[in-house]
Amino acid sequence: MKRLKILAPQRYPWTFTGPRASRHDITRAFFIPANKISPKIEGITAFPTVLFKPFDLVHAFNRIPLGRTPYVIGCESHIPRGFGIETSALYKRMARSLASQRCRAIIPISRYASGLITRDHEHRPWWPALKAKMVVRHPSIATRPFQVGPPPSPIRIAFVGNHFARKGGCVAVRIAELAARRGIPVEVHIVSGLEMGAAVWTDPTRDAFFDPYRRLLDRPNVTLHPTLPNREVLDLLGMMHFSVLTTFSDTFGYSALESMACGTPVIASRQGALPEFIHDGVNGIMLDLPTNPWGEWIHGGHTGRHTVAYEAIVRDDIERLAEEALTAVERHLSDDDGYRRMRRAAYAEIETRFDIPSSSAFWDDLYQQAISNGR
Repeated sequence: MKRLKILAPQRYPWTFTGPRASRHDITRAFFIPANKISPKIEGITAFPTVLFKPFDLVHAFNRIPLGRTPYVIGCESHIPRGFGIETSALYKRMARSLASQRCRAIIPISRYASGLITRDHEHRPWWPALKAKMVVRHPSIATRPFQVGPPPSPIRIAFVGNHFARKGGCVAVRIAELAARRGIPVEVHIVSGLEMGAAVWTDPTRDAFFDPYRRLLDRPNVTLHPTLPNREVLDLLGMMHFSVLTTFSDTFGYSALESMACGTPVIASRQGALPEFIHDGVNGIMLDLPTNPWGEWIHGGHTGRHTVAYEAIVRDDIERLAEEALTAVERHLSDDDGYRRMRRAAYAEIETRFDIPSSSAFWDDLYQQAISNGR
């Protein structure tokens, strides 16, 4: 078979959603983040590299690459990305690009993403062409040497995520506070740049709303790591009893995969793609969140994020999730054999469903097929 020249983006998500080993030549290159120019053009991008070097195929993620080179495109949720411009000429042009011969395949990374695409396009004229190109493929990740687990006490819990409130950091620090009040030995580690507020689409816009949670970062049983190299994050996760991803809005949750690849079960909210691989009481803890039929938090598109009513919604969910999480942690850690089975099940989920060899083979074959279908 011909060794193909593939162009792909540099950023973090593609590492999970492309081949980690390939028989083809893959160049990871800088792309222009059009959303930094305007959110209205978030759905497209350009690779300057393509101007100086020819490629057989572009493997894009989320954003449609400009130019003439054929492409395949992975996506984590909606595609094309055009929030609030779904009736515009630009949106229709992006959708027609996806339906065109230039786009050889559309690869949602979860059933959740596939459902959103179906909902968005099933009544549009281009839907038959999009549907024919779609195939779901989960990401891949390397496992680490499996560890039975840390000593029973203290209970160690980690939160990893720069969007502190959206992803569950407020829940994590409230777990620490509740545990201390009840005399439960819990240590919480926070790895976060602490981004929160108006710029994050699920957060209340009033900055003072977050002050009570910021103060909890100074508790004796909370350790804040403003930044850590990824290798050190994985080392930290491997020493935890649980990690927290009680997120209000996540498409997949790569930090959950990284935690489970260390054998550390995840405390997660039942939204997005998380229920596809985290099974309550088996390989993790799943907490309910009010969602619509497509798995999105029902308040995710709230237009009144500045209001007292919205703040009350977020605060109440944070409190409920923290209480339920701590109760579940105590219950599972009281059964040592059951907890160890949970760790093994979390690790096995990654080994069997997110393994690198089958993922790499899938992508390599897809590249070859994409070129062959264009001839």
